[in-house]
Amino acid sequence: MLITKEAYGLKIADAECFSLADTLECGQMFRFAADGDGYSVWSKDKYCRARQRGEEITVETDDPDYFADYFALDVDYGALYAKLRAFPELTEAADASRGVRLLRQDPFEMIISFIISANNNIPRIKGIISRICEAAGRRIPSGHAFPTREELCALTTEDFARLGAGYRAPYLYEAARTVTDGFIADVKASDTASAMKKLLGVKGVGPKVADCIMLFGLGRGDTFPVDTWMEQALGTDELDTNAKIRAHYLARYGGLSGLAQQYIYHYNRNVKR
Repeated sequence: MLITKEAYGLKIADAECFSLADTLECGQMFRFAADGDGYSVWSKDKYCRARQRGEEITVETDDPDYFADYFALDVDYGALYAKLRAFPELTEAADASRGVRLLRQDPFEMIISFIISANNNIPRIKGIISRICEAAGRRIPSGHAFPTREELCALTTEDFARLGAGYRAPYLYEAARTVTDGFIADVKASDTASAMKKLLGVKGVGPKVADCIMLFGLGRGDTFPVDTWMEQALGTDELDTNAKIRAHYLARYGGLSGLAQQYIYHYNRNVKR
């Protein structure tokens, strides 16, 4: 993959293992919109418009360094794909999902977003997050930034409910007050098992949500979120609970478990179906 900075942002050539559509639409982020022949993408208070034609991607942004990191352009996904493809049960899913990349996202935004995601569907999640950004986030040229913790603390439980959060409203109200910079720094400094325990102490964060936060917000590859799609794809008479599925595939794929999960999820939800 060849990456160059241009006046408009970034140009990515030979992007053999990078599909914008597969990466943005595989459930790891919610602040994007199909935009003509490309996508508009928001993260924190940053924005880009990204387009792909074959193996060439252009990213129009005034902060190319941020989005180079966001899209993890320094990671050789071809090598990771080859390692996972070597597992016989993953060959087909890996071939269909080789363009999926794990984004480097803001931990606070991920905690709030995945509390909203619990028992929810992607269109509704996107709508709730969008309304919260409009209600509390700073106005930026492309729309609204994701609210800071201080901005979210200005919202009441009733505000969150009015914005469509439903039963999650009190969880969001409390998370805005408890997920401080110090809390996030503590989670980042902890090993994976300890970090999971700390996240599970936040109301509204269950095992699947905690795994998603670890994978998408903290870059911990040794996680394996299990939702309904994964349960349907991987459940057996022996692996008859989410916890058993998670433990089995963590042991099998190790530090590549998170990417393997995304391959399986994308293949079963967007390709095989």
